[in-house]
Amino acid sequence: TNGERKVHWISWRKMCTSKRDSGMGFRDPEAFNQALLAKQAWRILQVPSSLCVRVLKARYFSSDSILTATVTSSASYTLRSILHGRD
Repeated sequence: TNGERKVHWISWRKMCTSKRDSGMGFRDPEAFNQALLAKQAWRILQVPSSLCVRVLKARYFSSDSILTATVTSSASYTLRSILHGRD
């Protein structure tokens, strides 16, 4: 009150609601991360000749496609994340 500035808390749901629906328009970070990982899985399908794809394929899913690859105990964090995005 006497010129004090106070914090105005707002729910995360309200922050992630689009601006046209009276929200603040922030992206949901979990959904955004999932979308970026899905984009990497799509890139593996679309550009199989890239060095990254050739390394991942040789190491983790040489006889499969990224669509049928499964997470193994030896899978790297990168591959686990991409498979999470794929799903």
